[in-house]
Amino acid sequence: MICEWLARGALCSQAYDKYKDHAEFFRYIGVPRVDAYRLCHGLELAAAVVVDELLVPYFYGKPGRISKAVAEALWELSVTVTPVATALNGILPKGTIAVVQGPCIFGLELNRYTVFLGPAELLSLIREYISSPIFAPFADFLIVADTDYEELEAAGRHYGVSAYVSCIADAPSPAYILLCEVHRELGDLLTRALGATPYRGESALQLVNARIAVKKEG
Repeated sequence: MICEWLARGALCSQAYDKYKDHAEFFRYIGVPRVDAYRLCHGLELAAAVVVDELLVPYFYGKPGRISKAVAEALWELSVTVTPVATALNGILPKGTIAVVQGPCIFGLELNRYTVFLGPAELLSLIREYISSPIFAPFADFLIVADTDYEELEAAGRHYGVSAYVSCIADAPSPAYILLCEVHRELGDLLTRALGATPYRGESALQLVNARIAVKKEG
């Protein structure tokens, strides 16, 4: 899941190279100072962008800003939730599903009529991706709707959704929320930096390499 990769990426961040200046941040996320060799390639480098450009500034009191680089890095990191999202197809109800974007940018794995909700900066990547001719046969089953996190429930009513799917961020009931098994502090911090609220309840199901919280209606 994305939290584990954020922890790995923190070791590759520019902030980590100046550990003494950001020691409070690294203590909070549970990443110690180590002198061992650090592996910094694809997903680690993507995570380092999120750490340097979003998480560190937000931790020290600056407003969260979803830059193009951060959005693209989150898109890249979201490949880590693909197995879990695919497995959800076996338990999701029939009908229209609303997928909340952020921290993960995902949902194309779901075999449902899907409405993508969330900030425009994150949805732009979904919108661009499904504009490809390969998605033309599925165009009538995919809707992208820029939505503030405070307006998720109203958007769900508008589109007649039967359930929400989210990643770390809370969502209206009924909902299926992907949760990190490790480094949850990082996932919660990232969620708040994006302007959403982390889910505070307990998980209920184990799917692939993540746990799923199920919020029942009422």
